[in-house]
Amino acid sequence: MLIRSLEIFRAVVDTGSFSAAAERLHTVQSNVTAHVKKLETELDARLLERRNPVVATPAGRQLLAYARRIVELHDDALSRFRPGGEPLGELRLGSMETTAAVHLPRLLTDFSRRWPQLGVHLHTGTTGELIEEVRGGRLDAAFVVAEDAGDDLALRPVFRERLVLVSGRPLESFPGRADLARMPFLAFRSGCGYRTTIEVLLADLKVAAPRIHEFGSLDAIVGCVGAGMGLALLPASTVDQYRRRHTLHTLDLPGDRGRVTTMIATLKQASWSRALEVFMEGVPGPAGDVEAPGVRAAETELDRAEG
Repeated sequence: MLIRSLEIFRAVVDTGSFSAAAERLHTVQSNVTAHVKKLETELDARLLERRNPVVATPAGRQLLAYARRIVELHDDALSRFRPGGEPLGELRLGSMETTAAVHLPRLLTDFSRRWPQLGVHLHTGTTGELIEEVRGGRLDAAFVVAEDAGDDLALRPVFRERLVLVSGRPLESFPGRADLARMPFLAFRSGCGYRTTIEVLLADLKVAAPRIHEFGSLDAIVGCVGAGMGLALLPASTVDQYRRRHTLHTLDLPGDRGRVTTMIATLKQASWSRALEVFMEGVPGPAGDVEAPGVRAAETELDRAEG
């Protein structure tokens, strides 16, 4: 098998299209088709289902795992022996939508300017999904909210966030248990770190059977909260990005419940590619903790409401 064939096969699976893979790799579609057919002949297996989008067969998924590792090792070996050790290949990152919207644009732009030869692929999802993608080798690193990801992964703190309660109408004080039981929350699907915070917060406040509506995008959550559908828990920095488009009101969470740290999850450092090494050099560490204004007031109001 040729390295180029594996690289082309991987691109077809990643893009879901022979034409898109050809465009990504700066070649023609007939060349992509020829390499895939050559692999199928060599392995005597059907690797792809030719439909829209193209998907890997069970045999193709097996080969894909090997293809990723082989191509990455090939690129990494070349980069380490090149003058200056410049990295080659691509960097596959994952992120929660809130982090991708607020924190990553500048970080990724700076990285791309410094290493223009590296391709950057960003996938968004929930913390649970992203951790499994890193564990399975499908992502090099992911920005998540998690205190523990297992012994096989490393977590490094990057951004400290302040979660706030978000509403489409003004709230004079933090809602009491009765109000929280009536108000639906809008959140991402299970596995999202912020959704877990909602569930823990309501459990701590002894709010039984909260209603949580699941949404697939940050824009949808913010838009529906602004329209008055329900409440959400989001980082204050994310809410600030949307204030020009929506009428949003926020309250700090009681006590320390609103403090959350975004981590970057990776495999152990010994397995990092050269591309990941240079990316991690530019990843910042979190700033020092500063108590958010109003936290103590919100806690006092909750005590009064429940008193």
